[in-house]
Amino acid sequence: MGSVSMSRKKWKDRRDGAYIRDVDPMHKIIPYLLPRRTDSEVFLIRSVDVTNLMKYVSERKGIEGNSVSLFSSMVAAMVRTSAVRPALNRFVKGYRLYQRNDLIVGFVAKEGYEDDSGSHLVNVTVDPGDDIFRVSEKVYGKVNASRKGDSTGTDSAVDGLANMPRWFLRIAVRFLRFLDFHGWVPKSITKDDPNFASVFVSNMGSIGCGAPMHHLNEWGTNSIFLCIGEKYDKVVPFEGGYAVRPHIDFAFTVDERIADGVYFARSIDIFTKFLEEPSVMEEGYRGDNPD
Repeated sequence: MGSVSMSRKKWKDRRDGAYIRDVDPMHKIIPYLLPRRTDSEVFLIRSVDVTNLMKYVSERKGIEGNSVSLFSSMVAAMVRTSAVRPALNRFVKGYRLYQRNDLIVGFVAKEGYEDDSGSHLVNVTVDPGDDIFRVSEKVYGKVNASRKGDSTGTDSAVDGLANMPRWFLRIAVRFLRFLDFHGWVPKSITKDDPNFASVFVSNMGSIGCGAPMHHLNEWGTNSIFLCIGEKYDKVVPFEGGYAVRPHIDFAFTVDERIADGVYFARSIDIFTKFLEEPSVMEEGYRGDNPD
């Protein structure tokens, strides 16, 4: 599938996104009424029955050379949802609405689970047509490199800034924010910063924590933050009675300026469907209807 970045850059386009010219009047004016991303946060949570997902992952583990896991399956579901619902891959910057050129999943990868374990900022660029196997390979390629202690350009930039004197750091950050407003932040800094990703994912379930409602950041272009909670048992109606089924909570924080509530609600329904029927993601996405 071709990406927006393959098309010719036009006036008002950025390096990382194409300016949306045919936006409706409301979405054109709302960035001026709500100029900050933190003014525009909307919080949504969805509890999903993961019985079928866990069974699917267990079956995949029995196949040699397979990297599909519970986490990579959930990331794949978000990737496929973003492919089906392209407005999720938008951002507002400089009072303008943009369609992001690439589909990027960002997260913080820790080298271990100890309090003092090192952590690294990681972005994984995927193709909207990637199947669940390809997404898993890309995710764990980055995760494994981080666990070995490999640093990124973003890590190096953060380390360099942190060692500056306070007065110089304040000036440097102001300058970076100016560059960020215009889309001029060097790619060496943005490449692995999840604040410049399509969706920033935090797997809180890996440390036995529930799914918190995380804030968005003014730095960068990220419009969706997804927190994944721990698995828990839930009593639900089932076949005329009740049953205990494993569930996971997914907490979304979204920038309401990129789409309306109906679009977000429908997108979460589609995300849920992919989690409940993960085998459909074994085929690459080619623009077919998710229904």
